[in-house]
Amino acid sequence: MNFYEKYILPPILNRACGLSLLKNHREDIVSRAKGAVLEIGIGSSLNRDFYKLDQITGITGIDPNESLLKIAQRSNPKKKSKITLIGGISEQLPFLDQQFDSAIVTFSLCTIPNPEKAIREIKRTLKSNGVLHFCEHGISDSPHLQKWQQLIEPIWKPLAGGCHLTRDIFDLIASNGFELFDHQTIHAEHVPKLVGHLYKGSARKLS
Repeated sequence: MNFYEKYILPPILNRACGLSLLKNHREDIVSRAKGAVLEIGIGSSLNRDFYKLDQITGITGIDPNESLLKIAQRSNPKKKSKITLIGGISEQLPFLDQQFDSAIVTFSLCTIPNPEKAIREIKRTLKSNGVLHFCEHGISDSPHLQKWQQLIEPIWKPLAGGCHLTRDIFDLIASNGFELFDHQTIHAEHVPKLVGHLYKGSARKLS
């Protein structure tokens, strides 16, 4: 991790991903979590206020960025007793098979180097009736915007911590051991169109 990624990018990501424009989308997804929860790419813990504490037993969050995890450690002491923060990568989760009831991932699949492997790891750690809840941005349904996303992505990625603009989130999840349900794509209001095509929903673990 270089100087930019360690010291400059984390506060930028914390502010950008914490925009009030995205809060309703985060809350819609995070509030679905139940039981023992795994949060992928927990970062600075922007989702912490959206969990329904009466329907979860604990949250285990993992993120490769130590600077963002330090921000998370300083925030919201009221929920600290329910949150465990771990440094690590999603492609190699340090957890047992069938350990969690729910998994949450918001605005993180875009940056994971190998999202297919990460999703298979999530599946491994979920119980047989486990559910993945997600809210991500990805490839637009507009051919015109797709061309711009593909053009800009090589420049965008190093500036935005490896963020991809052209991933088809539904296909990634459905192709790696999950069945989608209660899902939709929307254009987030007042968000730049290149990053505003959202994929939201839930997915059941397949046997």
